[in-house]
Amino acid sequence: MNMGKRKIRNFGIQAAVAGFILGICPMALNAQHYPKLLEKVEKGMDSTQVVVLVGAPTRSVSVDRLFYGTDQAVIANNKVIDIRTEHAGKITLKREKAEQRKSKDYKPIAELRIGMSRDEVLTLAGSPTLEQGGTDLYFTNRHRVELSEGKVTQVEAHVKKDMEILDWIRLNFTSGGLLFMNITLAFIMFGVALNMKVKEFKAVFVKPKSAILGFISQFVALPALTFVLVLIIQPTPSVALGMILVAACPGGNISNFMSSIAKANVELSVSLTAIATMVAIFMTPLNFALWGKLYSGTSNMVIPISIDAWEMMKTVFILLGIPVILGLLFAYKFPKTTAKITKPFRIFSFLAFIGFVVAAFASNVNFFLEYIHIIFLIVLAHNLLALLTGFSIGTLFGLPRPDRRTITIETGIQNSGLGLVLIFNPNLFNGLGGMAFIAAWWGIWHIISGLIISSIWSKKPLS
Repeated sequence: MNMGKRKIRNFGIQAAVAGFILGICPMALNAQHYPKLLEKVEKGMDSTQVVVLVGAPTRSVSVDRLFYGTDQAVIANNKVIDIRTEHAGKITLKREKAEQRKSKDYKPIAELRIGMSRDEVLTLAGSPTLEQGGTDLYFTNRHRVELSEGKVTQVEAHVKKDMEILDWIRLNFTSGGLLFMNITLAFIMFGVALNMKVKEFKAVFVKPKSAILGFISQFVALPALTFVLVLIIQPTPSVALGMILVAACPGGNISNFMSSIAKANVELSVSLTAIATMVAIFMTPLNFALWGKLYSGTSNMVIPISIDAWEMMKTVFILLGIPVILGLLFAYKFPKTTAKITKPFRIFSFLAFIGFVVAAFASNVNFFLEYIHIIFLIVLAHNLLALLTGFSIGTLFGLPRPDRRTITIETGIQNSGLGLVLIFNPNLFNGLGGMAFIAAWWGIWHIISGLIISSIWSKKPLS
């Protein structure tokens, strides 16, 4: 009896496997043959003829095509889902002045982003030269047939989703989401200020060498070397500017925690965090303006960007300066209360930072899942460069091992949360895709890399 049941069960498993293979194999074979089959598709054919020649599409999307010359914004469900242009990568980051829009080199499509509404498209780019209803037939995600008014107008085999697509994406945040990000960052910086003590600043002046080198590593060497890395790997404009912005930000609030694990000089870590937070009000905008302007002059953007350092300075002061001043005043007026809440606030700040980054991902999860692999290696290389910069400067100038570890961590842990808030500011970058991807993934990766290096160092003696 048991033997019979076992045979029936085995037969059922074999039948299921066979069914799976029979179902998958034709799909796999079709996928391999799609490029050859699509060669038979000609402009002017209707969808029935396409299906007869190629087979049923894996998915079909009803779209509206807004043409600006030969470029098109593809809209579905009132949102831009794709921008197709003959000049890939030619973007502009900001709404251009009227005289620039009259230039013969100006292209309306350059101001549009994936994720915009139809109304935003018409406001920014004006009325299209041609508007057509149509359908996109996809044969897997790699092959596409475009139909307008029921007829084939374009056949695209091997559609690539490379890094250039990030320049055309605008990640979205509701006004409530932006408010949450701003309040969270303010609380984090308020907590950082509670840890600032006058004696730490005095220690910097008594033994200034390590503090000065930490400042140079973070605000001079890292932005400069980031610019060199950008020139070497040549990412797309928005990704490059994201790297430059992250490098211009001060050290992250979790660097003190990492330093304590790594048996580093925690007092130096707290001092550097305090100094970096204060000077970032000026150094972050100035560094980004300097290196961003140098980059924009060599990039392939339509019009080199004009970086409003004053606007960024005002924003950074509101985000960093005001919470830090309030935190310092609170600690001065209520020292006993400060002593009680400092540790819980530190834990809250760490959790808030995680929530902060998760919120950035959650609001744009589909974009992140689809494109995160593109910038993973770039962030990995950039973060490694930051860690090596701090370690090399500390070693080159013969700093004690605890100080070397501190400067390494302070340079490798950046306040990417500040970067995200600046990126989503509608007066600055308005959620530009490549910048936001870099800053958001930095926010995750530097925690991972920081914990790894701190754990390794925690097991190594200082002597």
